[in-house]
Amino acid sequence: MTTETPAAFRMGSWKTLFLPLSRSIFAHGWFLFCLRTWLSAVLALATAFWLQLSSPGSAAVTVMILAQPTRGQVLSKALYRLAGTIIGAFVALFLTACFNQERGVFLGGVALWLTLCTIMGTLERDFRAYAAMLSGYTVAIVGISCIDNPASIFDVTVNRVSAIVVGIAATAAINDVFGSPTAFEKLAANLRRTGEMVQRIARDAVAGHGVPDDMTCAGLAGEIIALTSQVSFAKTELADAKLRLAGARSAMVALLEMLTCSRAIANVLRRGNISGPILKHIRTSFGDGTPVESPLQAVHDLEDLAKEAHAEEASLGPTLDEAWLIERSMALLSDARWAADGIDALQHGQRARTQAPELKIDQHHDVIAALLNGLRTLIGFSVAAGLCIISDIPATYSALSQVAIILTLAATTYNARGFGMGALIGTPLAIAVAAVLNFGVLPHGADMPFLAMAILPIIFGGCLLLMNPKTATIGFNAGVFFFVILGVANQQNYEPSAFIDRNVLYLFAAIIIFISLVLLLPPSATGRRFRVGITIGHDLLLQFEGHGEQAGSALISRHYDRLCRILEWNRYLPNNKAKQRVFSRLASLDELNVELARARRHLQRAATIPAIRLDAESAYRATIIYNVDSALYRMKRKARVLLDHSINLPHGQMATALAAVSAMVGAIHLLEHNRSALHLYDLIPVPDQQWKAR
Repeated sequence: MTTETPAAFRMGSWKTLFLPLSRSIFAHGWFLFCLRTWLSAVLALATAFWLQLSSPGSAAVTVMILAQPTRGQVLSKALYRLAGTIIGAFVALFLTACFNQERGVFLGGVALWLTLCTIMGTLERDFRAYAAMLSGYTVAIVGISCIDNPASIFDVTVNRVSAIVVGIAATAAINDVFGSPTAFEKLAANLRRTGEMVQRIARDAVAGHGVPDDMTCAGLAGEIIALTSQVSFAKTELADAKLRLAGARSAMVALLEMLTCSRAIANVLRRGNISGPILKHIRTSFGDGTPVESPLQAVHDLEDLAKEAHAEEASLGPTLDEAWLIERSMALLSDARWAADGIDALQHGQRARTQAPELKIDQHHDVIAALLNGLRTLIGFSVAAGLCIISDIPATYSALSQVAIILTLAATTYNARGFGMGALIGTPLAIAVAAVLNFGVLPHGADMPFLAMAILPIIFGGCLLLMNPKTATIGFNAGVFFFVILGVANQQNYEPSAFIDRNVLYLFAAIIIFISLVLLLPPSATGRRFRVGITIGHDLLLQFEGHGEQAGSALISRHYDRLCRILEWNRYLPNNKAKQRVFSRLASLDELNVELARARRHLQRAATIPAIRLDAESAYRATIIYNVDSALYRMKRKARVLLDHSINLPHGQMATALAAVSAMVGAIHLLEHNRSALHLYDLIPVPDQQWKAR
């Protein structure tokens, strides 16, 4: 299983505290998962022995690394593992060919390659990150093992790739025979579950019952965004993946938009500025929350409502808040239809009847964290390499491979400290178990069935540790590297001195890893949260100047992903009200960025309508902000003018104008809410001379 900490805060996760102990330790499906992993390891070892590979233990290590609960995860990780291994093997051959006589230069090249792969792996997600890491430490495994005998590197490379292919084939065969759970089933179930939760929030918002707080909504959005991983896993299982997964992405985008609309509706109803007839009509159109058959007809009905309000209040028309509520309700009805059709397309393998206009789901990238991870890997590996060179003991270079593996893989997790502790605990645990097996059990048998039964409890134990989030890093270090520590070979060595010499080096590697991950440039939750705030401030400054990113599914998904990152890092900070206030402020500032982007997008569309072109262009200029008070005055005035001139537009054109007005009103309220914070954090751009003159 992957050791990455879950990306999103789980709604209702407190309930797990009251589960029986057995269920918290033995996750659902644990026995079949352990059994499949054991059978895959046995098949891989038997095949490697039969092929007389020089390192049969690598095939079993591959099985343990590929151990995943669903078939799609196994296949996806297998493909990325093969790709990463091949890339790393070619780089190892290149470095060895260029610097086989210069040990220091060669190790420097390995360190730089590891650093680059660590940075790329930190910026990527899922098994793409794993492939980047693998291509890094494969260079260390292949190249360093041949540092004293460069001529053997080609044979070592062929043997390693062969062992990995054997492990992949064994894992895929066992999972197919035993019918492991599919990622597609998990994706469909989770998409339905999150869809029902969002639908319930939407019903509560329209009914005036309020919505969950910002942290809970961000956690739910994080669960939706996390489904992108399951989409990538399911891609390897489905023959008609293109249609089904396009539907899934459409539904995910629609659910994120529904969540945003629901929060906006709850906000405007909380202000209490909506007339009774308009509110009644909106609730009648929304009904019980069931997606309407024709989103277009629902939009027309709500447009007619705005016209009726204008006719009844000829001198004033609907208020800005009423226009905001009408448009957000229109969007909610359309999004609900897209979500329902997307889920149907995923389940039935057909083209979605209606589909969200954009399907891109983007995520927040912390470049500084990636660079720090790369620096940590560079320093840790360089220190270990320096100690190896100073000691002048050839055997010590085998410890470098272990250091490279753990340092690079640790960059994929937010809890690097936990990974370091996992290495410090898991490595001695694996050594102790390997010692018992090597000297107490294996001497009593010499055939493959005996070895299979001997490793059964060890693999089961490692899988159970991997499945429990609290012990996953220990399970990874103990379970995955057990076969390396045991030294499985075609001719097993039972000499205590050889076992001790080999595993002293792995203990040395564990200590270096612990120092590098826990004591050297340890990741800071406060620092990471601060960097998210810096990114939000930077994007907001660009948006104020009119140079910000365009609104769309990428922007809103990245908004929620940023909030999920803050939630994740808040878990490592003291539980107090301060971190909740920081979260709410950052969420509000980033939401202001989204609303301004949405306003400009719809104002640009409104400017294509001849009847309101001048009004839309004037309103667009009002959204460029150099002074909050002045901007609030101009935006309110321009939004009112645009709304009044849009009431009699034909269907479709009026919806475009209402969307522009709605986004401006949302931005106005967020500007008012964050007025003091914008001045406190100096987030108002300095106007240029041209602006001053104007």
